Amino acid sequence: MDKGRILIVDDDPIVRDVLYDILNNVGGYQADLAFDGIDGLEKLSRQEYDIVFTDLTMPRMNGMDFLKETIKTVPGVPVVVITGFSSIDNAVNAMREGAKDFITKPFKIETVLGTAAKILGERRLLFKISHNHDNENMVGKLNSELFKSLHEIGILQSISNEIDGIFSNKEIYEKLVEMVSRLFVVREASFGIVENGDLKIEAAIGTTARTISSIGTIFETVISAKTYYMALPGELNPHDNTPLTSPFFSIPLIMNEEVFGILNISHKADGTAFTDYEISLALTFAKKAALRIENNALYEVFYSNLINTLKSLVTSIEARDIYTRNHSERVANYALQVAEVMNFSNDDKEIIRFGGYLHDIGKIGVRDTVLLKPSKLTDDEFREIRLHPVIGDNIIKPIKFFPRERELIRHHHERFDGKGYPDGLAGERIPLVVRIMNVVDTFDAMTTSRPYRTARTHKDAVEELLRCSGTQFDGEIVKAFLQTPAGRGESVGS
Repeated sequence: MDKGRILIVDDDPIVRDVLYDILNNVGGYQADLAFDGIDGLEKLSRQEYDIVFTDLTMPRMNGMDFLKETIKTVPGVPVVVITGFSSIDNAVNAMREGAKDFITKPFKIETVLGTAAKILGERRLLFKISHNHDNENMVGKLNSELFKSLHEIGILQSISNEIDGIFSNKEIYEKLVEMVSRLFVVREASFGIVENGDLKIEAAIGTTARTISSIGTIFETVISAKTYYMALPGELNPHDNTPLTSPFFSIPLIMNEEVFGILNISHKADGTAFTDYEISLALTFAKKAALRIENNALYEVFYSNLINTLKSLVTSIEARDIYTRNHSERVANYALQVAEVMNFSNDDKEIIRFGGYLHDIGKIGVRDTVLLKPSKLTDDEFREIRLHPVIGDNIIKPIKFFPRERELIRHHHERFDGKGYPDGLAGERIPLVVRIMNVVDTFDAMTTSRPYRTARTHKDAVEELLRCSGTQFDGEIVKAFLQTPAGRGESVGS
């Protein structure tokens, strides 16, 4: 029986030959080879094919252009794109352009053969429709398959969009479980992190999140073999050690060739076993998730190093001046006390915590003879020191992570009446977190000694804040500050 004729288009001879062996020698299809898109179009003009497998990245004509030209010149020929995992978004885009399906490299024999069989089955069904009067039943089957494909494409696109926008691994763990339960319509799903031979379940649906010893369970098999495991009914459910009544699918998430997590799905709502296509889809899903988690881990390391570098810079500034030592830490602490009184969100508190610590970072650009001068500054020296908010802003500006912290650094010397610097902002044009900084920065400056004066008492400083309330300071912020431990004189630094 003629199983079908397939054209393989790929510039990589290794991939090309492997696909040929799978389809021709294992699958029994009649396969032809093309080394790029132009060669592929030439073969399509001379020979009729049932399926085309094509790479996306090729010289002379890339896979996307080849796909568009094939659909234009040989409509009706199903095209399957072959993509690396990192370019899965391109694969989804290719399906929008008309590709029938996609497979990711490295691919498995069963995935390639399953894809070919599914597509040829659909083509034969279409052929029967055109030659059979029982159209209603066949159209119903086609609609069912089409709905299933659209659903899966939608989920894959959703995965790409949702996971790429998450930078918290804890949030990703919960999203993984939610997504697989939707994608495979299962009653139980869980994700756990491998720690010292145990699997610490971080998120779960339909089962309990807890720490499970992997010893003697299917988790131990998954960790040691570094590949998925499909436990069958009768084997023990690793969650509760009871015999399984339906397949239990465990997929490893791998980073640097080590299994760091396991995704589990079981109890399909329709009671059926997982199909080869579902297994392939789940493995693609897990790879995508593992890559996102690895990127997040790298981001956290980079972010932590960056923050430590900036804090070291602030420490070096304060080390030059014993009178302002620990000023930034105190200011950040006072500002957080105000934020607590005003019920700020955790995100806003983080901006205050870090921005408060960095607010004077621009003083690195002020000469020591000016910054440490024990006597009154000249007009030129005063103009120089007034530049430090702008210098600080310029230091942080190239770093794209801190837009609101930059506001705090640039504007912490603005005044509520518009007479401050560097931009003369007034009233509510000054961001709220900055208005808090205006109050607590001045309060700390008044209550600590400087080379040219001694520290004011808490009582004097509070009287000055009240006197300048509504002019230099936002009166509502001053009221909030006076409700804090620092405002009440209970935790003032020296």
